Amino acid sequence: MKALAKTKPAPGLELIDAPIPTPGDDEILVKVKYASICGSDLHAYNWDPWAQEEITEFPRILGHEVAGEIVEVGKNAKGVKVGDFVAFESHIWCGECYQCRLGEFHICQNMKILGFQVDGGFAEYMKINWKNAIKLPPEIPPHWAPVMEPMGNAVDTVYAEDVATKDVLITGMGPIGLMAVAIAKASGANMVIATDVKEKRLELAKKMGADHVINPKETNLYEYVMDITGGKGVDVMLEMSGNEHGFKDGIKTLRAGGRLSMLGLFPEEFKFDFNDYFIMKNLRIYAILGRHIYSTWFRTINLLASGQVNLDPIITKITTLDDYQNAFEELRRGEHAKVVFKISD
Repeated sequence: MKALAKTKPAPGLELIDAPIPTPGDDEILVKVKYASICGSDLHAYNWDPWAQEEITEFPRILGHEVAGEIVEVGKNAKGVKVGDFVAFESHIWCGECYQCRLGEFHICQNMKILGFQVDGGFAEYMKINWKNAIKLPPEIPPHWAPVMEPMGNAVDTVYAEDVATKDVLITGMGPIGLMAVAIAKASGANMVIATDVKEKRLELAKKMGADHVINPKETNLYEYVMDITGGKGVDVMLEMSGNEHGFKDGIKTLRAGGRLSMLGLFPEEFKFDFNDYFIMKNLRIYAILGRHIYSTWFRTINLLASGQVNLDPIITKITTLDDYQNAFEELRRGEHAKVVFKISD
């Protein structure tokens, strides 16, 4: 079968001919229909220090945002059958550590990630434990299905607390930030303010439902937010940028007694005034990692199947594995929000 893999510890990827995997008793075999590129896949393509720590065996087939049709099931598989169209939880949990025994599978201490520690779905077929399969209703367009995995991050970031009637600031309009805009609006937010330094991303934020879009390099974010909120500030801040300046500018606009959800990962440490901006503001702070398994998936399914959230504006390219080089280079240049591979009919 055709597969896109990291074949050596160096920049780039390679299309290879790999054997179709054989599922074990607890696994299913899936004919992959669609798979989308994540920022972590781009790290692997660039072969930066993070990727060098995560990928240690070669060749490694990448791809963890995946959806397809089940073509074979192991004898222990439950609740799934041949012909089901499924998306996948990319975190492979051990079920034995303390966190797993508490039901906190998303922070398993022995976690493996699809496409990094085990072969992923940038391939015509892939195998995975049946417990990772999420059956999808027909109302969800199949090319949206792989994007549901990162959408779960946005769902948990928005829903750490209720956002209905609240004024919400979202810093960073990458794909997950853009999805958070749509989720917040669908959930009754009074006002959604989106920030980014790239105009193309701000245009996408408008399409996803943002009421205000701000480039903090051109506009004083604090003054703008204080003006449109009558001097109150925002009730909720969702930090998606992973940028020191984006975070510091945003936190100033958050009202005392407000809520902060943090998903963006910062590339390096920086100094910050916790006294004035966390403690004296009496903030409620949530760190978001992955998705809750399985509750977040059910929320995500309902948002999409009901038509409350439309993912088409952020899927800016659908292509094939043969075009992977162009797809990754275009993402490096910031030309797309989300790129989806159509791998089979």
